[in-house]
Amino acid sequence: MTERERLVLNAIVNYYLTSGETIGSRALVKKYGIDFSSATIRNVMADLEESGFIAKTHISSGRIPTDKGYRYYLNEILEIEKISKLERNNIELAYEKKIGELDTILKKTSALLSKLTSYAGIVIEPDHHREKIKKIELVHIDDSLIMAIIVMANKAIRTKKINLDYKLTRDEVFELSKEVNEKITKNEFTDSDIKNMLSKTREFDKNYQIEVALGKELFQDIEGKLFLNNAPSIIDTGGEDVLRVMQLFDNNKDIKHIFEELVHSQEKNYGTVNVIFGDELNIKGLENYSFVYSLYKIEDSQGIIGVIGPKRMAYSKTIGLVDYVAKEVSKVIEEINIKEGAK
Repeated sequence: MTERERLVLNAIVNYYLTSGETIGSRALVKKYGIDFSSATIRNVMADLEESGFIAKTHISSGRIPTDKGYRYYLNEILEIEKISKLERNNIELAYEKKIGELDTILKKTSALLSKLTSYAGIVIEPDHHREKIKKIELVHIDDSLIMAIIVMANKAIRTKKINLDYKLTRDEVFELSKEVNEKITKNEFTDSDIKNMLSKTREFDKNYQIEVALGKELFQDIEGKLFLNNAPSIIDTGGEDVLRVMQLFDNNKDIKHIFEELVHSQEKNYGTVNVIFGDELNIKGLENYSFVYSLYKIEDSQGIIGVIGPKRMAYSKTIGLVDYVAKEVSKVIEEINIKEGAK
């Protein structure tokens, strides 16, 4: 792309992001002070349209950017806006207090991103199939119901009710819990290791069938949570598909799966901010949205931090904010890992 074409495309995208309106050659010259004649601008716009970077909404209209134009703008033209000192202070202050649990950190992050950008904040916790389990507490509710409290090494906590076909007394639950945790302490089992151990061990012949059931129940669906804040902001920009969008975001599992699958299909760029347009989701109703996100890691597991908002969002500002927040979250998680490793 020539410098002239870059200049014109930049102006068209900026105008559309600000106003949502098309713009013609004469308006471009007047509004942006471009030092070319209207005829020259028309020729440049014709070249950009032919290349698929801009499009007309109808025959007599000006132009708006296409997804291809957006993508070129984001990758080649956009200058990321530096966040203000006040914004940096507010972000750092949010994580200044020592937060013990991962859930609390991620919930706070979703709310913070939403507040800073006015878009919906989305944070996806990593699945725990590769994470270390630190401790499991089995609580006797009654003789056929157990509450399992699973504590991960990263301080994420999961609870699960386990209905058993076999009766267990309070003392038997205590002994089973003690045995499981001794094996965790000695071997630092992952969840799959513990599941295998529970399924195969016959040390407690009396409780063997119970352990098999426990293993199946305990490690089923230990997946990362979705923290979604300010979902109404998504619905407000839903247009004609508002009902479809409401139904989609009403089911956290569905929306979590959508973003996880999409991100997993992309190149893994840790430490950078990525943008996915709604059209790339191939889901009816999300065509007019954008997902701005960054990846973070907890050991070998991957999580997602970002916002979803209208395609006409303030990318320069939003990308800068998501980047800074993601880096702060990574620092907090690293501090937790260091502390846990020192114990």
